[in-house]
Amino acid sequence: MVFFNRILRILRIMVPRFFCLETGYLLLIATMLVARTYCDVWMIQNGTMIESGIISRDITLFKTHFFSYISVIPGIALVNNFLKLGLNELKLRFRERLTKNLYDQYLQGYTYYKMGNLDNRIANADQLLTQDVEKFCNSVVDLYSNLSKPLLDIGLYIFKLTSAIGAQGPAIMMAYLLISGLFLTRLRRPIGRMTVTEQRYEGEYRYVNSRLITNSEEIAFYNGNMREKQTIHATFKKLVDHLHNFIFFRFSMGFVDSIILYVAYIATVVGYLVVSRPFLNLSDPRHLHSTHSELLEDYYQSGRMLLRMSQALGRIVLAGREMSRLSGFTARITELIKVLKELNAGKYERTMVSQQEKGEKPLLVPGSGQIINRDNLIKFDHTPLATPNGDILIRDLTFEVSSGTNVLVCGPNGCGKSSLFRVLGELWPLFGGSLTKPERGKLFYVPQVNKGNPSIWTECSPVLKEYLDNVQLGHILEREGSWDTVQDWMDVLSGGEKQRMAMARLFYHKPQFAILDECTSAVSVDVEDYIYSHCRTVGISLFTVSHRKSLWKHHEYYLHMDGRGNYEFKPITEETIQFGS
Repeated sequence: MVFFNRILRILRIMVPRFFCLETGYLLLIATMLVARTYCDVWMIQNGTMIESGIISRDITLFKTHFFSYISVIPGIALVNNFLKLGLNELKLRFRERLTKNLYDQYLQGYTYYKMGNLDNRIANADQLLTQDVEKFCNSVVDLYSNLSKPLLDIGLYIFKLTSAIGAQGPAIMMAYLLISGLFLTRLRRPIGRMTVTEQRYEGEYRYVNSRLITNSEEIAFYNGNMREKQTIHATFKKLVDHLHNFIFFRFSMGFVDSIILYVAYIATVVGYLVVSRPFLNLSDPRHLHSTHSELLEDYYQSGRMLLRMSQALGRIVLAGREMSRLSGFTARITELIKVLKELNAGKYERTMVSQQEKGEKPLLVPGSGQIINRDNLIKFDHTPLATPNGDILIRDLTFEVSSGTNVLVCGPNGCGKSSLFRVLGELWPLFGGSLTKPERGKLFYVPQVNKGNPSIWTECSPVLKEYLDNVQLGHILEREGSWDTVQDWMDVLSGGEKQRMAMARLFYHKPQFAILDECTSAVSVDVEDYIYSHCRTVGISLFTVSHRKSLWKHHEYYLHMDGRGNYEFKPITEETIQFGS
């Protein structure tokens, strides 16, 4: 019931309304399955008549049904290919619907950041959003096809056989289906859990490989290839060990499945015995005056239908194996949907550090602080500065900065500088107090290392050229060719050029406040002076993280954090500039 409730919730996403393209493909598949079943029945009946013509030496009967068989082959081929078309299109439509829905939630606000940095329930979102979604959609459609066709076959063959030989044979088959299905379902329960574990290990293995590519330069500088090799081998070994266990479990289940299939053939033999009763009973009125060829025709037709019915029953029993695997993918997708929904509602789960010591107040609650949007002001009012896992950096942070005032933020590594900016950017939750700040779009963050996620510039070229000239980057146009030239940011720009390009972007956006995180460390002092002077000219107030003495003169206040939970927020004086570093 848990599995069916989960899959119904996901199906509502993939089939959002009754009249949609997905419903059309479902109906197309159902229609083709019905047509294929009737084709099977017709072929049994027609094939029996061909054999009857051969045995009775009736050339006219043989030719009639033989040419009928040839004439319907193109129609049967068309039915099969329409069925494949419907299945493949439905898989793609389901994947498209589910992927778009998940990405709408994943890329809403800062959810993508929160999932990786605030919440620790899902370690590899990329694995879930790509491979798991594809496998889930393929598995759902395959299960729909693999269940509906046998069920339709069983219903049709039961009707045909009951009218021909009575209900005893079909009843034996149905009893077998119920008993063996319940038995195998019980045995296959671990498959869902093992599938979840397999996909998690696949995600970890994929992550360590992508990490090696992303950080290849740093790893090369530090000769870390052997360490990375050990990490990759350890992760891969964990995956391989699990897959070995999974293979042996499926081997055991395959042995049981083979026995069940063997039992299915035994049940078919029993069914044949049931079929034979009207023929062996010489007083049965049904065949009292039948000829030899009529007896053969009747027996072959009933026997083949019974065989097809037993095969359909076997397919349904073995479809439980695929359903168990599907339950694993369903659990993964359901967990992703749940986490996305909670993150978008402002809730997250993370292993919290213990903060409660003797005589202290109870633990701080993430998200309990208040954010007030107001232009031209940043104000922390009795706000605890804490990491997402509850590690308190500053218990009570209070200061106020108005537009036109620049603040230099300083202190040792780990004191809370980056944490302050993450709270300002609403990446991290407030643990109490209140924060007054402009809306997100009026704050701009310039990091030390710029990866080159470029803004979309729509103004005319002369204006953009002026922004580049302001930071001494006008020569790039001549060097690279034109505005339309496409190059890899990381390859064509040096460290200093990347930082100056980031400042040109800052001038273009003209926010109320900007956070400069060591973002001028690779530019010359004269360019740096121009950048800070120009920010003041255009009305951009700055929070700067830097250890350069030359920057103190461009700021009115400094915020110093000592890394032990204490801080100072004071005006910068001549004496401060002299001894500030």
